[in-house]
Amino acid sequence: MDVNKLIQDVPLFAESAANIWLDPYVAKQMLTAHLNEQEDGATRNKAFVEKSVAWLTEKFPSKDYPKVLDLGCGPGIYAEKFSRAGYQVTGIDFSPNSINYASQSAEKENLPIRYIQRDYIEIDWQEESYDLIVMIYCDLGVLSHENRRLILEKAYQALKPNGRLIFDVFTPARYQDFESTQTWQVEDNSFWSQEPCLHLERAEQYGSTYLAAHHLLNREEQKTFYIWETVFTPKEMTEELKGRGFTQVEHYKNIAGEAWEDTSDTACFVASKS
Repeated sequence: MDVNKLIQDVPLFAESAANIWLDPYVAKQMLTAHLNEQEDGATRNKAFVEKSVAWLTEKFPSKDYPKVLDLGCGPGIYAEKFSRAGYQVTGIDFSPNSINYASQSAEKENLPIRYIQRDYIEIDWQEESYDLIVMIYCDLGVLSHENRRLILEKAYQALKPNGRLIFDVFTPARYQDFESTQTWQVEDNSFWSQEPCLHLERAEQYGSTYLAAHHLLNREEQKTFYIWETVFTPKEMTEELKGRGFTQVEHYKNIAGEAWEDTSDTACFVASKS
């Protein structure tokens, strides 16, 4: 294995051959993280989820906004809560593990949720119409600039008049102390690999976009995972939303509806379609 190849510069938004949602081992780890109610892993902790659902359902009640699309729904944690609150819910997620879990849970709980296991960038979900479209836990920021704009355009097309797109992103405050790093360590049965491996972890900055790269080497194989994150100020995201046709944009500290603070490391946006 040529280790030098692993530490070369990575082009902005390059895709790694391995994928955290499809890798047999890491995908299971991701599902476990989603279901951990105590930690802010793939899904935020239970108390925050409850708080955010309470705000969303009060501000956008099901009688006024009956049809909901949950993009990046994961194992259905928010989708189930929306369904219990009286919404008609569709959830789309790329992860087979998450959708299988969500479908089985909905069947067990007798919840009429429609789940679709596909890449929401590729499929034409905008052919239907919704009152609310949600993307929760900063999913929008992991997309390339091109794909992010595509999703915003699709959301605008898919919303009914007076519909709302609701999502959160990370802000520059999250990375205010950022430094580029490159570390090596030997791991055994870690989050990234069940087998003993050499793990090279890199953190790099590309303007307002950040890369977390994980290179894993063992006797049998090598894998690389790239995780991208773009951050936004409220002004930047508001301008982008209005450039995609949204007429009114509100912003908050988080998706629980707390008042905006300049030091917040997240921002929640509610974008309205006329």
